Amino acid sequence: MKRLFALVDCNNFYASCERLFNPLLNHKPVVVLSNNDGCVIARSNEAKAIGIPMGEPLFKVRRLVKEHDVKIFSSNYTLYGDLSRRVMEVLSRYCADVEIYSIDEAFLELRFAGQTESSLLKWAEDLRYKVGKGVGIPVSIGIGPTKTLAKLANHIAKKRTTSGVFSIQAGHPILHEITISEVWGVGRAYYQRLGAIGIATVNQLAAIDQRWMRKEFGVVGLRLVKELCGEVCIGLEPPMVGRKNTMVSRSFAKDVYELAEIERRLALYATRLGEKLRQYDQAAQTLTIYLWVNKHRNERADGRQCFARTIELPMATNHTNRLIAWAIAAGRSLFEPGTNYKKAGIMAGELVPTAQRQGNLFTDPVSVSRNDKLMQAVDQVNRLQGKGSVYFASCGHSTKIPLRSDYRSPCYTTRFEDLLRVR
Repeated sequence: MKRLFALVDCNNFYASCERLFNPLLNHKPVVVLSNNDGCVIARSNEAKAIGIPMGEPLFKVRRLVKEHDVKIFSSNYTLYGDLSRRVMEVLSRYCADVEIYSIDEAFLELRFAGQTESSLLKWAEDLRYKVGKGVGIPVSIGIGPTKTLAKLANHIAKKRTTSGVFSIQAGHPILHEITISEVWGVGRAYYQRLGAIGIATVNQLAAIDQRWMRKEFGVVGLRLVKELCGEVCIGLEPPMVGRKNTMVSRSFAKDVYELAEIERRLALYATRLGEKLRQYDQAAQTLTIYLWVNKHRNERADGRQCFARTIELPMATNHTNRLIAWAIAAGRSLFEPGTNYKKAGIMAGELVPTAQRQGNLFTDPVSVSRNDKLMQAVDQVNRLQGKGSVYFASCGHSTKIPLRSDYRSPCYTTRFEDLLRVR
């Protein structure tokens, strides 16, 4: 039985989601912006062709936007997440072994008997058609004997084919044309070190002496070379049942100078963090609070851009009131008057299952139990009456995190009032 991997990647996913409900956007440049309409985080092929860089702040590309009538959208993660779920459901119907790698990518493990190259490509083309027909999102599919080669095959399918499908084997001639910068796992440091010894293409990297690679780049580098040679070193990851850490962070629509507003934002983020922890039935043993200065207009004399503090909690918790208290205390210790803060965030680390929280001599078990029941009641009310129906006063007048989204599209698939009306 032949074992292969396939990588299914949604083409220009965020832009494709916006086009799905507005066909007039087809063949026009489209960009999607980050939170608070800050930077470009997704581009259609047409937007790439006119020179709009990834990650560029919107104000820097205003001229290109105006000259080429670029369609701009604020990020709509509710819509993107729902369409991603639908794509993954289609893939799961036609393949038993699926690893959701990101919101727009999934690895499939294929086990075929008696398949030929042409029949394998036909299967992939049929799957691509079913995703397009069932969800409306275009995808590219790369197939290879390892995940690393499948990733490269997907790159070739997207850039060099009209079918959107490509199958590859170790040592394929086309890998003489692909630079190592396209290899999954080769970052800037690897690229520079390998380039210094004349390794430029994928096949050159695959032919490198493995003992030398192990000595210079360790087990990770050796595994990379073996994968390029067709030896499976990275299998499908099991579904994630618990996270190692989780974070809530947001940029501010305008620079914030006041401590009171920083405290309110941290209370909002701690509220959302508590909800996420309870959703996964986990508790945090550490909290790290971040405050970022506006890097595009830093008003500090020393140029410092980030303030952070990590707190080891007396007892692991997912109680919103405790998270808010610790976050605000840390925020007060980090805050410096006269600094223009642009972003804040809270990361919960060293997560443990709620049932495995370790108590101590100074923690009142009755108080912990009471807070558990309080959080259960709050979550139940918010599920039944609507998100944010009950919240802590530290959040101000609402738990809605204020974000600038001047170009937000409707949530076509998740809100009844946003359903398209056909006349």
